[in-house]
Amino acid sequence: MANLSNTRTVFAFTSPRTIEKIIPEIQVLVDSFAGKEWNTQTQIAFFHELFNSEFYEGEKMPDNIALAARDRITRAPKALGFVDLKPKIQLTEVGEKLLSEVRTHETIAKQLFKFQLPSPYHKIPAERGFGVRPYLELLRLTKELGNLSKTEIAIFFVQMTHHSKFNSVVAAIKKFREDAKKNKGNRKAFIEERFTKEILKIYAADIKANNLKTRESGDASLAKFIKTKRSNHIDYADAFIRYLRATQLITFDKKTFRMIVAPSRIAEVDYILKNVDRNALPYKTEADYKKYLFSPASLLLLTDDRKYLERQLSKLSVKFDVKVSIDSLKDLLEATEKKMISAAIQQTEVSLKNYKEFDDVIDVFEKITKKEVPDPPLYLEWNIWRALVMMNYAKEVKGNFAIDLDGVPLNTALGNMPDIEVEYDGFKVIVEVTMSSGNKQYEMEGEPIARHFGKIQNNSALPVYCLFVAPKISEGALAHFFNLNRFNTKVYGGKTRIVPMSLSQFIAFVTIAKDKSFNHSKILKTYLDSMIKNNQSVDDETIWSQQIHESIPVWVS
Repeated sequence: MANLSNTRTVFAFTSPRTIEKIIPEIQVLVDSFAGKEWNTQTQIAFFHELFNSEFYEGEKMPDNIALAARDRITRAPKALGFVDLKPKIQLTEVGEKLLSEVRTHETIAKQLFKFQLPSPYHKIPAERGFGVRPYLELLRLTKELGNLSKTEIAIFFVQMTHHSKFNSVVAAIKKFREDAKKNKGNRKAFIEERFTKEILKIYAADIKANNLKTRESGDASLAKFIKTKRSNHIDYADAFIRYLRATQLITFDKKTFRMIVAPSRIAEVDYILKNVDRNALPYKTEADYKKYLFSPASLLLLTDDRKYLERQLSKLSVKFDVKVSIDSLKDLLEATEKKMISAAIQQTEVSLKNYKEFDDVIDVFEKITKKEVPDPPLYLEWNIWRALVMMNYAKEVKGNFAIDLDGVPLNTALGNMPDIEVEYDGFKVIVEVTMSSGNKQYEMEGEPIARHFGKIQNNSALPVYCLFVAPKISEGALAHFFNLNRFNTKVYGGKTRIVPMSLSQFIAFVTIAKDKSFNHSKILKTYLDSMIKNNQSVDDETIWSQQIHESIPVWVS
């Protein structure tokens, strides 16, 4: 049970950042440990299996392995009802639905809207006055205000510890927006000042009692306390957005990147806001709560209504048998929506050709660099895909990220595949992108990129190249790829062909393609071959990196 005796705000699950990543981790847990007790020994054994799986990101074993295991399982998987850890480890009925990966967004939506504070899993002192379903109220707030920013969620929404505070939070955000418009000074300074003011208000009792020491630091100064709380609030806001995004009920405005109700899901959102109880329900026992939490039928969505499904299919001119099950109707609607998404992707590809969207692509890259988009890793994948489609002269540019019904990127590529796959005449290019930097970049990307390269190369008669793009290439990642390219590694299909570029270099690379009228894929292959040839002959990775940098302005000749 989570210890929330000191909590002052609502919180989101920050591990993992993307909820879909719990699916393979839960699979590892139930495959190897179902029926066993969830104790320190099991936790350590579970994390070792997880660490050795192909989808685990990172190369360093944590210092406290049991704690790391609990962090992965007792937060989102347990709290959202996908696994039961008492008395023995077992998959729940909604957990089975999640692992089936059939209409994952529906399963996630139901569990997010059941999540409440307090609960038998999350005991909070009564004097704190908690009574809220955070994800439900965040959806309601988005609908009420029309849009929300991460900053507004971090400063104001986290204070909605009871649903009765909804109107006051709405008023506070509206006032914040009015004040921001009137502000003639530095916007960043204005936001920081308002953020600090709210933190001082939220944690006034702690500050008065001089209870300023945070778990992350021994520094007990007020400045450090405020900085830590601000960082925590931003992390919560980011996680709230990512998890709610997985329901497909919200999306992002294509111009402002603010969170909005998905236009294609307005009826579904209205149904939820009208029919799902806003109260944090009382439960006499943990067993009663589990019964509610674990049942797929204890909270219904509009898509559980047969008449709604039939109306939607009829609107889309899809024929169906009135005698089939609701699940069959759902399958038919989902298949139809996938076709609509494929058509939207094709339309996007057409609009990108001949550099018609060049200015917008470059503008989005700038916003990614400044972290002015809601999910920078996702938008980096998507925008690099747009740039490669824009360059043209490929047979296919396949982005392995997902797109929603409104044509907005939904989630990043799964961990067992490259981010982007491009097929040209006579060769293939995989593209891997990351927002990570420093040692974390090497730990997260080093082995997976080489593995993805080897998997594609070993199954291809054509030569494969890999383009690795990050805001900044770390020394560790550069050295790793430099050496991998020079030595035969059987599991990677021999010598790898990985070319790293910083984001600024990639932007210059695309700009040169436009300015110099890149018009044949053979030019690209010749360039990549030259970079790999240089890799084989120079003394070290810094020289090679400099050669890559100097080559970009003349790569199309």
